[in-house]
Order: sequence, then structure tokens, then C-alpha cells
Amino acid sequence: MLETSRVGMSNKQGDFSILVGAYDSVETSPFEKVIYDELKKQELRAGFSCDTVTTRIKGGILSQLERNTFEGRAGHPDFKENTSSALKEQFKKYKEDQLLSNPGGDYFNLDKDVDVMDYNSDQSKFLVRVGKDFKDVGENFINIIKDIGHGASFKYIDEEGRIQNGKKVGVVGAVVDFFKDIASGITLGKYTPKGENTPGNALEATKHFFKKIFVDAIFKDMVVGIPRSAIHVGENAIFICINLAEIVPDATIGNFKKGQVITTEIFDDAQVFVDFITDVIPMGEAGSRTRAFTFKKGILPLQSEE
Repeated sequence: MLETSRVGMSNKQGDFSILVGAYDSVETSPFEKVIYDELKKQELRAGFSCDTVTTRIKGGILSQLERNTFEGRAGHPDFKENTSSALKEQFKKYKEDQLLSNPGGDYFNLDKDVDVMDYNSDQSKFLVRVGKDFKDVGENFINIIKDIGHGASFKYIDEEGRIQNGKKVGVVGAVVDFFKDIASGITLGKYTPKGENTPGNALEATKHFFKKIFVDAIFKDMVVGIPRSAIHVGENAIFICINLAEIVPDATIGNFKKGQVITTEIFDDAQVFVDFITDVIPMGEAGSRTRAFTFKKGILPLQSEE
């Protein structure tokens, strides 16, 4: 289900140069290892046929997962020597992108328009750590309600590395879109949803009828849209459980610096892992956004553009 974006642009460029504990080594987290191993295997298969590692958000229409801007070079002569560091950088950006999509990341404040990714925030204070956990629980609960309705908002990184805002399509929103598309098809384009063009002649009107009825209404809205919106609701519920579970270590071992790093790494990675799994299940969004690593032959969900 495509999702429209109404963007509020941040003045802060996405800062991908900072490494926090969770990004230091893939060996420290089983969640990182799942995705990283897939990237590693794909890199070996791709060899020197790889081109630019990139993804693109095109136009003003995107799905929740069409918000990555991952760039890196893979075609230079010393590619093999740089493979490991390049993959780590790709994974780091993938992780940041996922943590921008839902409340929960310890250094991510999705209710702000600036300093959204604040790696310098003070995690030493008890109330700051535990308060962030309760705040994330509340925001994910609100997102459940929104995703049942017309859809929750999310953040993504555009092609210039700027953090922008997008909006998902909720269950009710998908049902409303279904009836709008049916009405548009039956009227042969006499009525069109906002932002769409009216057919100019009889041939275009005929094509419009079949597209709106069978492609947009039946397939996109009903077959894909409603199940995908339901996945968003379930995903938010899982994130609530993760946020609640994080309260205990934040209140105990989080009083020590090492404990803060470990807690952040485990629970941020758990959120990314859940996001990864919900992307690749049927009607998930892997096909539209996690084509973040464009090799000649890809894996699911890190699949290439042909």
C-alpha cells in the first residue's frame, strides 16, 4: 500500500559519522548478526559486478519503507579490502533508518523537528532513561490507535540526508481509499481522489476503470493495504512490550555506563530485528523499501533493483 508523505523538513542533516556502542561490532548482537550475515553473503556473491549501493525515494509518494538514503561505493579497485567497513556502514545506516520509523530508539526523539538523532543526549540520569521508556510506550500506543484509523506518522531520510516526515495508511484509511478508488473507476474518472488526474478521452477512461477497480481498489487497498496496516498495528504492540521490558535494565544496570551501552544495544537491535521481520513477512514492506543495498542479484529483503 502506497503511503503519502507531507514533509516537514528538518534543518539538521542526518549525521551518520558517529558510532555508538550498538554499531561498534556486529559480533556483539545476535540481531545485528542476522542482517549483517545476509549482507556479507550477498557481497561475496556480487563480487566486482556491484554498482553503487543506493536507494531512492521518488516523487511525493512512498511507502513506510521507501525512505532510505543509503549511499556507498562498491565498484572501485580495492573493493574487497573495504568490504567489511562498507557493510558495517551500510548496516549502521539501515539501523538508523529503522529506528526513525517507530518510537523506541534511545537516542532518537521522533517528536522533535531538530536533533532527532541526538547521540550526545545524557543517559546517565535515572529519570531520563526510564522516562524515555515510558514515553516510547505511550507513543507506540498512540500509533496503534492511529494505524487502526487513518495512519501514524513516521520519519525518514531523504536523498540529501535530511530527516523528513511521512504518513502511513491505517486500516480505516485503506478502507476509505478502497471506496474512493471504486467510485473513481465506476464513474470512469468523473470523480478522482485528490491529486489524481482526470482521464482525457474514452481510451484513458477505459484504462482508468480497470486500473482503479482491479489494481488500486482490489489489490492495493484490499489485498495489500489492509493487511499491511494490520501489520503496523501488531508491530506497534510488540514495540510496547520491548519498551516496557527495557524499563528494568534501565532502572538497574543502566546506572552504570557499561550497562547503558549494553541496554541500548540490545533493545535498539531488538526493535530493528522486529522491524526487519515484519518487513519480510507476506504483505510486509520489504519489496518497497529495504532494497537498500542494490546489487546485481539481491536477497529478500535487501533485494536489488533490476
